[in-house]
Amino acid sequence: MADILVSISDLRIFSYGTTIGCGLLLWMLEGLKPFFSPQKNRSVHAKLNLSMAGLNLLILLPSGMLMAFMLEWSRSVWPGIGILALPPFAEAMVIILLIDLWMYAWHRLNHETALLWKFHSIHHSDATLDVTTSWRFHYIEILFSELLRFPLFMLIGAGIEHLLLYSLLMTPVIEFHHSNISIPPAMDRLARLIIPSPMMHRLHHSRQRSEHDSNYGSMLSLWDRLFGSFLLSNNLEGLRLGLDNESDPGRQRFSALFMRPFRP
Repeated sequence: MADILVSISDLRIFSYGTTIGCGLLLWMLEGLKPFFSPQKNRSVHAKLNLSMAGLNLLILLPSGMLMAFMLEWSRSVWPGIGILALPPFAEAMVIILLIDLWMYAWHRLNHETALLWKFHSIHHSDATLDVTTSWRFHYIEILFSELLRFPLFMLIGAGIEHLLLYSLLMTPVIEFHHSNISIPPAMDRLARLIIPSPMMHRLHHSRQRSEHDSNYGSMLSLWDRLFGSFLLSNNLEGLRLGLDNESDPGRQRFSALFMRPFRP
Protein backbone atom coordinates (compact mmCIF):
# COMPACT_ATOMS: atom_id res chain seq x y z
CA MET A 1 0.00 0.00 0.00
CA ALA A 2 2.83 2.38 0.83
CA ASP A 3 4.45 1.67 -2.55
CA ILE A 4 1.20 2.46 -4.33
CA LEU A 5 0.89 5.75 -2.45
CA VAL A 6 4.43 6.76 -3.36
CA SER A 7 4.06 5.94 -7.06
CA ILE A 8 0.70 7.72 -7.29
CA SER A 9 2.13 10.76 -5.53
CA ASP A 10 5.07 10.88 -7.95
CA LEU A 11 2.79 10.65 -10.97
CA ARG A 12 0.43 13.26 -9.59
CA ILE A 13 3.31 15.65 -8.87
CA PHE A 14 4.46 15.24 -12.47
CA SER A 15 0.89 15.76 -13.73
CA TYR A 16 0.40 18.92 -11.66
CA GLY A 17 3.87 20.13 -12.67
CA THR A 18 2.90 19.81 -16.33
CA THR A 19 -0.34 21.67 -15.68
CA ILE A 20 1.43 24.53 -13.91
CA GLY A 21 4.26 24.70 -16.44
CA CYS A 22 1.95 24.84 -19.46
CA GLY A 23 -0.28 27.34 -17.69
CA LEU A 24 2.60 29.69 -16.93
CA LEU A 25 3.91 29.46 -20.49
CA LEU A 26 0.50 30.24 -21.97
CA TRP A 27 0.00 33.06 -19.45
CA MET A 28 3.22 34.71 -20.65
CA LEU A 29 2.36 34.22 -24.33
CA GLU A 30 -1.08 35.77 -23.75
CA GLY A 31 0.65 38.90 -22.51
CA LEU A 32 2.86 39.06 -25.59
CA LYS A 33 0.32 38.32 -28.31
CA PRO A 34 -3.31 38.27 -27.15
CA PHE A 35 -6.24 37.45 -29.43
CA PHE A 36 -8.74 39.62 -27.56
CA SER A 37 -7.85 43.10 -26.34
CA PRO A 38 -5.23 42.97 -23.57
CA GLN A 39 -6.71 42.74 -20.07
CA LYS A 40 -6.14 45.64 -17.70
CA ASN A 41 -6.24 43.54 -14.52
CA ARG A 42 -4.84 40.17 -15.51
CA SER A 43 -3.56 39.40 -12.03
CA VAL A 44 -6.93 40.20 -10.38
CA HIS A 45 -8.74 37.97 -12.87
CA ALA A 46 -6.22 35.17 -12.34
CA LYS A 47 -6.47 35.46 -8.56
CA LEU A 48 -10.23 34.85 -8.68
CA ASN A 49 -9.98 31.83 -10.97
CA LEU A 50 -7.04 30.34 -9.10
CA SER A 51 -8.89 30.74 -5.81
CA MET A 52 -11.70 28.59 -7.20
CA ALA A 53 -9.16 26.06 -8.48
CA GLY A 54 -7.53 25.93 -5.04
CA LEU A 55 -10.86 25.14 -3.40
CA ASN A 56 -11.43 22.33 -5.91
CA LEU A 57 -8.10 20.74 -4.97
CA LEU A 58 -9.62 19.96 -1.57
CA ILE A 59 -11.90 17.57 -3.46
CA LEU A 60 -9.55 16.41 -6.21
CA LEU A 61 -6.59 15.38 -4.06
CA PRO A 62 -8.39 12.97 -1.68
CA SER A 63 -10.62 11.81 -4.54
CA GLY A 64 -7.56 10.88 -6.59
CA MET A 65 -6.15 8.79 -3.75
CA LEU A 66 -9.47 7.01 -3.22
CA MET A 67 -9.83 6.48 -6.97
CA ALA A 68 -6.44 4.77 -7.13
CA PHE A 69 -7.37 2.19 -4.51
CA MET A 70 -10.87 1.65 -5.92
CA LEU A 71 -9.53 1.04 -9.43
CA GLU A 72 -6.81 -1.28 -8.15
CA TRP A 73 -9.43 -3.32 -6.30
CA SER A 74 -12.00 -3.32 -9.11
CA ARG A 75 -9.56 -4.68 -11.68
CA SER A 76 -8.99 -7.70 -9.44
CA VAL A 77 -12.69 -8.61 -9.67
CA TRP A 78 -13.68 -7.15 -13.05
CA PRO A 79 -11.18 -6.64 -15.89
CA GLY A 80 -13.28 -4.25 -17.97
CA ILE A 81 -11.94 -4.10 -21.51
CA GLY A 82 -9.05 -6.20 -20.23
CA ILE A 83 -11.31 -9.11 -21.09
CA LEU A 84 -10.40 -8.44 -24.75
CA ALA A 85 -6.75 -9.29 -24.02
CA LEU A 86 -5.44 -6.38 -26.07
CA PRO A 87 -1.74 -5.48 -26.04
CA PRO A 88 -1.04 -2.96 -23.24
CA PHE A 89 -0.55 -0.02 -25.63
CA ALA A 90 -3.79 -0.75 -27.52
CA GLU A 91 -5.69 -1.23 -24.26
CA ALA A 92 -4.40 2.11 -22.95
CA MET A 93 -5.44 3.89 -26.15
CA VAL A 94 -8.96 2.41 -26.02
CA ILE A 95 -9.36 3.39 -22.37
CA ILE A 96 -8.14 6.92 -23.06
CA LEU A 97 -10.61 7.23 -25.95
CA LEU A 98 -13.44 6.05 -23.70
CA ILE A 99 -12.44 8.51 -20.96
CA ASP A 100 -12.42 11.35 -23.48
CA LEU A 101 -15.82 10.25 -24.81
CA TRP A 102 -17.12 10.39 -21.24
CA MET A 103 -15.67 13.89 -20.84
CA TYR A 104 -17.55 14.97 -23.97
CA ALA A 105 -20.80 13.42 -22.72
CA TRP A 106 -20.39 14.93 -19.23
CA HIS A 107 -19.69 18.39 -20.65
CA ARG A 108 -22.74 18.16 -22.90
CA LEU A 109 -24.92 17.03 -19.98
CA ASN A 110 -23.80 20.10 -18.05
CA HIS A 111 -25.25 22.26 -20.79
CA GLU A 112 -28.44 20.30 -21.43
CA THR A 113 -29.49 19.56 -17.82
CA ALA A 114 -30.90 22.48 -15.85
CA LEU A 115 -29.53 21.36 -12.48
CA LEU A 116 -26.02 20.77 -13.79
CA TRP A 117 -26.05 24.05 -15.74
CA LYS A 118 -26.57 25.98 -12.50
CA PHE A 119 -23.04 24.97 -11.50
CA HIS A 120 -21.36 24.78 -14.91
CA SER A 121 -22.56 28.30 -15.74
CA ILE A 122 -20.02 29.60 -13.22
CA HIS A 123 -17.34 28.56 -15.70
CA HIS A 124 -19.17 30.30 -18.55
CA SER A 125 -19.84 33.51 -16.65
CA ASP A 126 -16.19 34.50 -17.08
CA ALA A 127 -16.30 37.38 -19.57
CA THR A 128 -12.51 37.39 -19.91
CA LEU A 129 -11.38 34.16 -21.51
CA ASP A 130 -7.80 33.15 -20.81
CA VAL A 131 -5.78 30.18 -19.61
CA THR A 132 -6.94 30.61 -16.00
CA THR A 133 -10.55 30.10 -17.12
CA SER A 134 -9.64 26.45 -17.75
CA TRP A 135 -9.33 25.98 -13.95
CA ARG A 136 -12.47 27.89 -12.96
CA PHE A 137 -15.27 25.53 -11.90
CA HIS A 138 -17.76 25.47 -9.07
CA TYR A 139 -16.82 22.92 -6.41
CA ILE A 140 -20.21 21.16 -6.68
CA GLU A 141 -19.58 20.51 -10.39
CA ILE A 142 -16.22 18.98 -9.48
CA LEU A 143 -17.87 16.87 -6.77
CA PHE A 144 -20.55 15.56 -9.16
CA SER A 145 -17.91 14.81 -11.78
CA GLU A 146 -15.75 12.84 -9.35
CA LEU A 147 -18.68 10.80 -8.00
CA LEU A 148 -19.82 9.79 -11.49
CA ARG A 149 -16.30 8.91 -12.65
CA PHE A 150 -15.82 6.21 -10.02
CA PRO A 151 -18.29 3.59 -11.31
CA LEU A 152 -17.66 4.45 -14.96
CA PHE A 153 -13.89 3.99 -14.80
CA MET A 154 -14.30 0.83 -12.75
CA LEU A 155 -16.66 -0.52 -15.42
CA ILE A 156 -14.24 0.04 -18.29
CA GLY A 157 -11.32 -1.35 -16.31
CA ALA A 158 -9.23 1.83 -16.19
CA GLY A 159 -6.23 2.04 -13.91
CA ILE A 160 -4.87 5.10 -12.17
CA GLU A 161 -2.01 5.05 -14.69
CA HIS A 162 -4.55 5.53 -17.50
CA LEU A 163 -6.17 8.48 -15.72
CA LEU A 164 -2.85 10.16 -15.13
CA LEU A 165 -1.77 9.58 -18.73
CA TYR A 166 -5.06 11.05 -19.91
CA SER A 167 -4.57 14.04 -17.62
CA LEU A 168 -1.08 14.62 -19.02
CA LEU A 169 -2.46 14.62 -22.57
CA MET A 170 -5.73 16.45 -21.95
CA THR A 171 -4.80 19.24 -19.54
CA PRO A 172 -2.41 21.12 -21.89
CA VAL A 173 -5.07 20.90 -24.63
CA ILE A 174 -7.72 22.41 -22.35
CA GLU A 175 -5.36 25.16 -21.25
CA PHE A 176 -4.45 25.86 -24.87
CA HIS A 177 -7.99 26.17 -26.21
CA HIS A 178 -9.02 28.43 -23.33
CA SER A 179 -5.99 30.67 -23.79
CA ASN A 180 -6.11 34.20 -25.14
CA ILE A 181 -3.30 33.62 -27.62
CA SER A 182 -3.40 34.82 -31.20
CA ILE A 183 -2.17 32.08 -33.53
CA PRO A 184 -2.14 32.00 -37.35
CA PRO A 185 -5.46 30.82 -38.87
CA ALA A 186 -3.67 27.99 -40.67
CA MET A 187 -2.34 26.69 -37.33
CA ASP A 188 -5.82 26.79 -35.83
CA ARG A 189 -7.24 24.90 -38.83
CA LEU A 190 -4.55 22.25 -38.47
CA ALA A 191 -5.05 21.94 -34.71
CA ARG A 192 -8.81 21.45 -34.90
CA LEU A 193 -8.39 18.39 -37.11
CA ILE A 194 -7.37 16.63 -33.89
CA ILE A 195 -8.10 18.81 -30.85
CA PRO A 196 -10.62 21.55 -30.03
CA SER A 197 -8.79 24.66 -31.23
CA PRO A 198 -8.89 28.12 -29.62
CA MET A 199 -11.27 29.40 -32.35
CA MET A 200 -13.64 26.51 -31.64
CA HIS A 201 -13.63 27.03 -27.91
CA ARG A 202 -13.99 30.79 -28.05
CA LEU A 203 -17.29 30.23 -29.81
CA HIS A 204 -18.24 27.81 -27.03
CA HIS A 205 -17.90 30.71 -24.57
CA SER A 206 -20.19 33.01 -26.56
CA ARG A 207 -23.15 34.62 -24.81
CA GLN A 208 -25.44 33.27 -27.53
CA ARG A 209 -26.83 29.92 -26.45
CA SER A 210 -26.87 28.61 -30.02
CA GLU A 211 -23.11 29.10 -30.01
CA HIS A 212 -22.14 28.08 -26.48
CA ASP A 213 -24.13 24.84 -26.81
CA SER A 214 -21.48 23.48 -29.18
CA ASN A 215 -17.86 22.30 -29.29
CA TYR A 216 -17.94 20.23 -26.09
CA GLY A 217 -14.75 18.25 -26.73
CA SER A 218 -12.00 18.20 -24.11
CA MET A 219 -9.02 16.52 -25.77
CA LEU A 220 -10.31 15.45 -29.20
CA SER A 221 -12.51 17.32 -31.68
CA LEU A 222 -13.65 13.94 -33.04
CA TRP A 223 -16.69 13.66 -30.78
CA ASP A 224 -18.17 17.02 -31.81
CA ARG A 225 -17.92 15.97 -35.44
CA LEU A 226 -19.47 12.55 -34.77
CA PHE A 227 -22.35 13.80 -32.62
CA GLY A 228 -23.26 16.95 -34.54
CA SER A 229 -22.10 19.58 -32.04
CA PHE A 230 -19.22 20.94 -34.13
CA LEU A 231 -19.60 24.67 -34.85
CA LEU A 232 -17.15 27.08 -36.38
CA SER A 233 -16.87 30.73 -37.29
CA ASN A 234 -13.63 32.09 -38.69
CA ASN A 235 -14.71 35.64 -37.90
CA LEU A 236 -15.17 36.27 -34.19
CA GLU A 237 -15.30 40.04 -34.48
CA GLY A 238 -17.94 41.28 -32.07
CA LEU A 239 -18.05 38.00 -30.13
CA ARG A 240 -19.36 38.64 -26.62
CA LEU A 241 -18.05 36.29 -23.96
CA GLY A 242 -19.72 35.34 -20.68
CA LEU A 243 -23.40 35.22 -19.75
CA ASP A 244 -26.03 37.96 -19.83
CA ASN A 245 -26.72 39.38 -16.36
CA GLU A 246 -24.10 37.13 -14.75
CA SER A 247 -20.79 38.54 -16.01
CA ASP A 248 -21.07 42.00 -14.47
CA PRO A 249 -18.08 42.87 -12.25
CA GLY A 250 -20.26 42.89 -9.13
CA ARG A 251 -21.17 39.26 -9.72
CA GLN A 252 -17.61 38.16 -10.38
CA ARG A 253 -16.50 38.05 -6.76
CA PHE A 254 -15.55 34.73 -5.17
CA SER A 255 -18.41 34.79 -2.65
CA ALA A 256 -20.97 35.68 -5.32
CA LEU A 257 -19.82 32.87 -7.62
CA PHE A 258 -19.71 30.44 -4.70
CA MET A 259 -23.35 31.11 -3.81
CA ARG A 260 -24.89 31.88 -7.22
CA PRO A 261 -26.13 28.34 -8.03
CA PHE A 262 -28.08 28.31 -4.77
CA ARG A 263 -29.96 31.52 -5.50
CA PRO A 264 -33.65 31.13 -6.45
